[in-house]
Amino acid sequence: MTKFLFQMDDPKDFNIEEDSTYLMIKEAVSRGVKCFYNDPKWIYVDLNNKKKIKSKVFEIFVKKNNQISYASNKSKVMDLEVFDAVFIRQDPPFNLQYISNTYLLDHLKNPLIINNPKEIRNYPEKHIMMNFPELTPPTLISSEPDSIINFINKQDSVVIKPAYGNGGLGIEKIDKNKKNLRPFIKKYINKFSNSPVIVQKFLKKYHKGDKRIIILNGKVQGAVLRVPKKNSIKANFHAGGNALKTSLSVKEKMICQKIKKFLILKQLYFVGIDVIDGYLTEINITSPTGIQEINRLNGVKIEKNIIDFVMESLKKVFK
Repeated sequence: MTKFLFQMDDPKDFNIEEDSTYLMIKEAVSRGVKCFYNDPKWIYVDLNNKKKIKSKVFEIFVKKNNQISYASNKSKVMDLEVFDAVFIRQDPPFNLQYISNTYLLDHLKNPLIINNPKEIRNYPEKHIMMNFPELTPPTLISSEPDSIINFINKQDSVVIKPAYGNGGLGIEKIDKNKKNLRPFIKKYINKFSNSPVIVQKFLKKYHKGDKRIIILNGKVQGAVLRVPKKNSIKANFHAGGNALKTSLSVKEKMICQKIKKFLILKQLYFVGIDVIDGYLTEINITSPTGIQEINRLNGVKIEKNIIDFVMESLKKVFK
């Protein structure tokens, strides 16, 4: 029997109207796949036992009311090599625990892993942009106040955000004439543990929202326009952004085509990219979301395509 492992946050906390992982689990279970859940903290390797990588896991079920459930008193420890596919779906932050987890998953030989843990580690979403400078707005990645201030002065207005955040955390618009700019920048960097921050030129159409485009194995599956609330620049759904139906412009199709080869080469199978005013602003490879909104607005089932892709990939492996 086919077995999938979903490495993720507790499924009891799912919002079944919004969560993308929920739809993937539901689709897999409907096909007779046995699905399991684990928290990345539970993975370990026993170096004296053939370096087997194991984890506490729970089998997960879809109840008649469509809620996901598992028996919290019925965990078991399993060798992760027994799984046919492993889905890395826990939310960031992209911290040392996250990185350590990718090192362990790197050693698995049997499962198809979505996405490749080595490449997730090498290319956290806000750094992966360095591979496509011609597609992005003017962008600086730094934790050095002078370089950040010089960049802001050249751009007039910028958007600043932590390099390892998610869900709109810490996103702010800054003008070059902001009072006490230097103390603000120092405080901002310190707030995020002195890690690098991303500073991007503020795009005039920022208030009209960003376009989340879902890509599966290099092919566009759909898109949704995320529009921020009034007087906000945060379009993320976690931050209250609204979902509107949309289509891709010629330039957006060109962006998807330009990054396609890279994504396939790096085994970044399931990806969500963000585009504002024709500029690529982020490539989300850790735990992309948005398929529920795209499904509702377009009458499609992206989760079906995802599970189709996984099952077809497994057939090729075992031929």
